Amino acid sequence: MEVKKDDFVFQIDAAIVREAFEKDNFLIEYDEQCVDKGTCAIYFSSNDIYFPNTEDVFKSRIIEKNFYEMFSTRVKAAYKHIFLRDIYKQWYILGINSRIHSPELLHKFLMEETEGFSVITVGSSAGGYAAVLYGSWLSAKRVFSFNGQFELRTLLQTSNPQTDPLLFRNAASEVARYFDLRNFINRKIDIYYFSSLGSAWDNQQYHHVKDITSLKPILFKTAHHGVPFVKSALPVVINMEGDALNKWIGKMFNPIFFSINVGGLSNTIITLYKQLAVRLKRS
Repeated sequence: MEVKKDDFVFQIDAAIVREAFEKDNFLIEYDEQCVDKGTCAIYFSSNDIYFPNTEDVFKSRIIEKNFYEMFSTRVKAAYKHIFLRDIYKQWYILGINSRIHSPELLHKFLMEETEGFSVITVGSSAGGYAAVLYGSWLSAKRVFSFNGQFELRTLLQTSNPQTDPLLFRNAASEVARYFDLRNFINRKIDIYYFSSLGSAWDNQQYHHVKDITSLKPILFKTAHHGVPFVKSALPVVINMEGDALNKWIGKMFNPIFFSINVGGLSNTIITLYKQLAVRLKRS
């Protein structure tokens, strides 16, 4: 599709991004130390894989560092690990590359890669959206969604074509049926949904699907989007089994106290200090 100059959006129209879309945009690794070879974990990067939307940042994060979210935060029980990213930062509605360029083709790819495996999917925000959709299609053993979206249609009223170009350009296309996940959510799997009820949009997303029985909500008193607690606790959370996770369902937590209780006091303090240092450096 030819894009008019006034409609140009870096994240989908820039030459460097289009060239990168020709690459795989997935990584597959195996943990040979894993005793049980029957589990595969899939990690979906969010729309925060690079920011701001500039050539220098894109080149640094995607081309040079080959960045994938959660690459160092893994499900220990998994033998196979699949890392995915949507460099267009548009909820994977055009897949991950020029060959796997639709939700259906990405589903087919993941079906082939996970054949014979028990599946766990993980993601935050747009990655959480994908974790729910593909986890549902793959009948995942467990889905971890950290403030993932369930519906995108409201963005057509609240966002704009510069911020979410593919949503607007595909609003009348076949792919628009994926703008609402209610009809795609698998009611027979466990979807652990960590929600920030202090965030208006995350609160709206939670209420859009709270009646679905497969959703296991774990709620937080914060407006922070993405992972709603200190990330030092994330490796512990995604490695918990159902019984440990189920005790949190429907409860409300303070993110700091939760992080200390789950990840430990020293790890929480160290992580918070590092986050503060990064913020101060940017300011």
